Amino acid sequence: MLTIGRGPDGDDRQFDMTAFSLRLSNAANAVSQLHAGTANVTWQPILEKPILAVTNGVHVPTWLGSPMRELFERHLDADLDDLDGEDDKSRWWEHLDRVPDDDLWEAHQRQKLELAIFARGRLRSQFARHGEAPSVLEDLEGVLDPTALTIGFARRFATYKRASMIFSDMDRLERLVWNAERPVQVIFAGKAHPADRPGQQVIQEIFARSRSPKLRGRVFILEDYDVRVARFLVQGVDVWLNNPRRPLEASGTSGMKAAINGVLNVSVLDGWWDEAWHGDNGWAIGGRDVNPDEGAQDWADAQDLYRILEDEVVPRYFERGKDALPGSWVTLMRSSMASALWRFSSTRMLHDYAELMYLPAAGVEPPTVRSGPSKRGGAGRKSERIAAEAG
Repeated sequence: MLTIGRGPDGDDRQFDMTAFSLRLSNAANAVSQLHAGTANVTWQPILEKPILAVTNGVHVPTWLGSPMRELFERHLDADLDDLDGEDDKSRWWEHLDRVPDDDLWEAHQRQKLELAIFARGRLRSQFARHGEAPSVLEDLEGVLDPTALTIGFARRFATYKRASMIFSDMDRLERLVWNAERPVQVIFAGKAHPADRPGQQVIQEIFARSRSPKLRGRVFILEDYDVRVARFLVQGVDVWLNNPRRPLEASGTSGMKAAINGVLNVSVLDGWWDEAWHGDNGWAIGGRDVNPDEGAQDWADAQDLYRILEDEVVPRYFERGKDALPGSWVTLMRSSMASALWRFSSTRMLHDYAELMYLPAAGVEPPTVRSGPSKRGGAGRKSERIAAEAG
């Protein structure tokens, strides 16, 4: 038993549960393509067969906002409980071009207003709990302007996720958020593990920055992060920010939840975004090369983040046509949704588990014909029937 639990470094003094599990499993998987590559390198000394990649997915009916759901049902006859389209007509996520720009933008604005109203209430409660003056609580009625470009960042505050990276150049950030013609606001939310002191310090830093004279009224942090807060954020912001140190993010799912709502990701090419980004559905911070000097990598990524926001994101968001709509931005929203609604859904994920893991483990030959990740990624009802027959 001790031999089975020997780690990849060959140290007999430690019993490695991961090594033990890998040796005794019929198959093992990582949760994104990049994660599989990293895991195979890490565990190569003990692997008898490669670790497979089954990229995570999210449950679309849970995370899609009501205005967007109504929009898809009205224009595309979409059935969110059946993403497993058997024919071209039922693969409604491939026909988002049929949704008019003004209707798509209106649905997004409704979700954005819902976020603003909800966040104002949460901020009033937490500021009152902190003992802020009545005048400060009154000022909260006007914060979170729905017309401002809104950036969201919400997740577990582990240090490798670099939540405070946007504060690397405070003067540059101040100019960005307080531009009178193109205002920007940032909303943070999340929790740190109770034993993670450095993660808790990151939260303290963000709270202090949000109350500083340079950023007060433009940067906010919502306390008591839970599923309800997450739903409002992924549905209501314009941009979803994610800047971990590559390749430490195994997958990440918050960006998927945002993408299905038409929110544009600005993210490091790590986890799911490394395989999701294709140039016209969001932005990539930095590249795929990793600098072993973490300080230098952090600085380079921060500079690229500022460049993306200043030169690409903000100008594109505030560029309006004769119809007063940000046509170019709406095009990116469509691309964001189309690239995520099926490919990063829990339905597609379960098909992959069935075909790559469960059916082979049951001794059943999995389907050999696949329709591709951009459409269905699996064999649909056929795999369900085979699984049922296999018991």
